[in-house]
Amino acid sequence: MRVFQICILALTPVLCGTALAENVSALAAGCEACHGSQGVSAHPDVPTIAGQSAGYLQKTLSAYQRWDRPCIKSRYRGGDTSRPRTDMCQITEDMSSADIEALANHYSALPFKAAQQDFDPALAAAGSALHETHCEGCHAQGGKVAGRGPRIAGQWIPYLRVSLKYVPTGEHLVPPRMEKGITGLSAEELDSLMNFYASQQD
Repeated sequence: MRVFQICILALTPVLCGTALAENVSALAAGCEACHGSQGVSAHPDVPTIAGQSAGYLQKTLSAYQRWDRPCIKSRYRGGDTSRPRTDMCQITEDMSSADIEALANHYSALPFKAAQQDFDPALAAAGSALHETHCEGCHAQGGKVAGRGPRIAGQWIPYLRVSLKYVPTGEHLVPPRMEKGITGLSAEELDSLMNFYASQQD
């Protein structure tokens, strides 16, 4: 009897691990209908989530559950595209904390791939200096590090523009330092920053 119990206990982690992997795969399949295969987006208004830090992804998904970020309706980009439009608040509504943690760990382990997009070299040069002054503290190495903040170098610029649009309105809650920085920049300076991030395509 004792041998049987030991065998069952020995098998339990394997079975739990398999169940967890299957659950993450099912959750990720839903994400990838918009965010693309392996979390790399092919759509300028949808962010790449692969390679972001687990902490940032957890925080973001939880923020959508609380409506701390704008929930913009979007059509599905893959799978059954005839489904009604949805938004991130609706998608995360019934996620458990374990679901959120599993998804965050899954996508943080995948490689980030920079979006191939147009940019103005002169504006990118001006944006580099602005980044160093205002953004480097949280978005290190020119925005390439996913640490205190998300990786923004190589992210889709149309997505970043929309995200920043809702900071001054209070619909996108960010740290006070970032809110102050964003609201203190002119439209031209923000455009330079966007071109700088778009220029980093490696």
